[in-house]
Amino acid sequence: MVLGSKHQMDTIRTTSDWDYRGLVAECYDLWFGDEPFWDQTFFQERIRHNGGVALEIACGTGRLLVPFLRDGLAVEGVDASEEMLAICRTKAAQVGLTPTLYHQFMQDLDLASRYHTVFIPACSFQIVAERDEAFTALRRFYMQLAQGGELLITLMVPWRDFGAERHWRLRRSAVRPSDGATILIHEATVSERVEQLQHIWMRYEVFKEGRLVQTQLRTHRLRWYHRHEFAMMLESVGFREVSVQCGYTASDKANPEAEWIFIARR
Repeated sequence: MVLGSKHQMDTIRTTSDWDYRGLVAECYDLWFGDEPFWDQTFFQERIRHNGGVALEIACGTGRLLVPFLRDGLAVEGVDASEEMLAICRTKAAQVGLTPTLYHQFMQDLDLASRYHTVFIPACSFQIVAERDEAFTALRRFYMQLAQGGELLITLMVPWRDFGAERHWRLRRSAVRPSDGATILIHEATVSERVEQLQHIWMRYEVFKEGRLVQTQLRTHRLRWYHRHEFAMMLESVGFREVSVQCGYTASDKANPEAEWIFIARR
């Protein structure tokens, strides 16, 4: 639709749980700020400790992968979004790097290499909403690891959302450096607590000079797991020495909303 003589509003509606394109991909890095990221040191230390080559699942735009390569770590990446991978390549090229990237769904993961570390930051495993596909993905991770290799997966439970369901609320806002546009994300959620499945509606809006010029509606689902449940899932597909860490700092241990980091070995 046309807004006045000079302003055009584009609307994109997407329904796939895996649809990271358009504004979703373009604006992804705006929400994380600058280095060091909250989880950067943890994964960097684990990759250095394990040695060899690491694989980042759902590497996206290279938030962690590009800094790790810059700092001399051997890390490859895989993601389901071609647009996110294209952004990752551009960011890497800007610092003189050429990353090894693969375009695959994590539940279809099938690479020739075997890795000393496979890691999935930012709770991205939870976008695998179907339980059977989640088990398939875990089996794929197991097969991609070298013997003795380490798996690192972060998870969360959306406790805070349970008290604010079915209400649109502002989740994020940022200014796009390229043109000064203000970008807002409003979100509404509904959670099936028995099924441990959250339905999420996200409305992306771009404002220039006080006018709404672009919007994108995205719907997706997140599956959450509880601590002992997920540990048993890992063990059931063959992982051993399964342990769980709450958050990345000492203060996180008392925070019920902190990420859980599951650590397991093949």
